[in-house]
Amino acid sequence: MRAFCGAFDLIHDTIRTNSRALCSNSVVFASATLRSVSPFNVQQNMISPEVSICIPTYNGREHLKECIDSVRVQTFGDFEVLICDDQSSDGSLDYARELAKGDTRFRFVANPRRFGLVGNWNNCVKQARGEWIKFVFQDDIIAPTCVEKLLRACKTTGKPFSFCGRDFIFDDAVSEELRNWFAGHWERLHSDYDTCPVIDPDQAALKAIREPMHNQVGEPTVTLINRSVFRQLGKFDEALVQLCDAEFWTRVMINRGAVFLPENLATFRIHAKATTALNHSKRVYRTAVLDPMVIRYRFAFGRHFKAMRNPQLTGKTVLSLRGECASVVAYAWKQAERPIETAGLFSGNSIAEWRSVTSHHLGLQILAVFGRIFHFYRAMRTRIGRRVGRLINAY
Repeated sequence: MRAFCGAFDLIHDTIRTNSRALCSNSVVFASATLRSVSPFNVQQNMISPEVSICIPTYNGREHLKECIDSVRVQTFGDFEVLICDDQSSDGSLDYARELAKGDTRFRFVANPRRFGLVGNWNNCVKQARGEWIKFVFQDDIIAPTCVEKLLRACKTTGKPFSFCGRDFIFDDAVSEELRNWFAGHWERLHSDYDTCPVIDPDQAALKAIREPMHNQVGEPTVTLINRSVFRQLGKFDEALVQLCDAEFWTRVMINRGAVFLPENLATFRIHAKATTALNHSKRVYRTAVLDPMVIRYRFAFGRHFKAMRNPQLTGKTVLSLRGECASVVAYAWKQAERPIETAGLFSGNSIAEWRSVTSHHLGLQILAVFGRIFHFYRAMRTRIGRRVGRLINAY
């Protein structure tokens, strides 16, 4: 087993090193020597506000006015509003320009191609000029004091990351199950943090180890993030579709900590067309199998997740964690290849989903092969052991 995992570690490190050299975006985020040209550095010859309020848009015209109206009345004044549109077909970008007409705090970016949900988040951070990043999604609204209070909490505690409580707006078409999930999550956050709002990295790591798929924060609209976080820890992981925010919050909190404001300073809207609702109903294999697989992979091998491999916290050796990860990845690959046997998890494009994820993390496919080899080895050892036992009993 040690030889097995040692061989994989060597191959995995080689793949990761080579992929970094090939992927310029990864180099930008990971290399300290490139900080002077990093897209997360403030552009030098431009006036830089303290906060960039980022609104990533895609076919979001319906609720965009409410969103923009809530942003414009912030009590904190030193901000820009950056709207990055991911090639909307409903006129969202033109409508946003109309709504913001005459307000010089607004900037607009039309993506040259579809970046996708998480890619558009990352583009917002890349284009932003502020030292602090405040996401507000196109369907959501924030209280007038939201930015002011989140920023004050960060400066008072010295934390680079803050988040607040939130209200919800549910459209009639949203299922009772999804409503109950959000209500339960709201209660959980307040139970966890109301009495201890300043969260240290060890506390966050222990929580993530116990519940690796738990979102410790909520949605991006409730957060305020210092630019240094992106320089140090990288961007949102575009391999993920449902846990894309949860993974990033964990990455930040186990390295830098956070501060929680229990006041509901944001309102998150859930409707039938929202990404969360669509993921729950249309992309079950991706959300139920592949997203958790990527999380376990990041925990087992990611360079920013060393705290998740601390034997004193996990009660497991690194070898054991990586072996478990290999089994999870092999299982996910098997499901992608056998849609008939797991029809309830598929929408007909499971192999395409698998390939999409592994294109972001090249080591996953190799790990899947090693996982299968290990399963075969363990099965053969068990079978041989049983036969030897029967022979001994026969004598």
